[in-house]
Amino acid sequence: MSKESRIRQASTIAFLYAHGITVMPQVLDSMVREAISRLPRTLYRQDPRADLTKAESEALERGGFNLDAEDMGPEDPLVRTAVDFAAFLKAGLTTAQAAARLKVDPSRIRQRLTSDPPTLYGIRVESGWVIPEFQFDGDRLVPGMADIVARLTPELHPMSVFRWFTTPSPDLAAEDLDDRALSPRDWLRSGYPVQTVADLAADL
Repeated sequence: MSKESRIRQASTIAFLYAHGITVMPQVLDSMVREAISRLPRTLYRQDPRADLTKAESEALERGGFNLDAEDMGPEDPLVRTAVDFAAFLKAGLTTAQAAARLKVDPSRIRQRLTSDPPTLYGIRVESGWVIPEFQFDGDRLVPGMADIVARLTPELHPMSVFRWFTTPSPDLAAEDLDDRALSPRDWLRSGYPVQTVADLAADL
């Protein structure tokens, strides 16, 4: 590695550590690759010419339509999704960390991840399992988590699951809180009926 490359890497490491990210840039790179590989193919921008005849493409371009993909830089929604998912993976727990949190053997965590249906939500990556933090409430699981995870469709993107679980829903209005909408996570943490959230999870 050249001196310039070492300086660049040291600067990147310092920046990451200053923001609470304690992984090496290479590890972060692998997380970004993992995030990109999991983007639904429907999100990828395709060349619209593939769905048009040559005459149609030429007619649209003569009419002022630009059929080339626009480079939106860091504000590209695909870029933001990949970055958000990489950060999501970074914040997750390993099997060993989840086991330590719950004071159980790691084999019990793996059993819950791979049972049919699963009773713990995990993301399988090259290095093993990533277990999202949102399932935990301190040193225990959020009440009813096993029932919710069992109802989730396996094809759901992890970021969709995370956003659904942590975003207030009009279907979860707490009467004793002036009908304030709660997220599924807060609903369960507050002791409201698990079945209400399980039914919503099944419809995702």
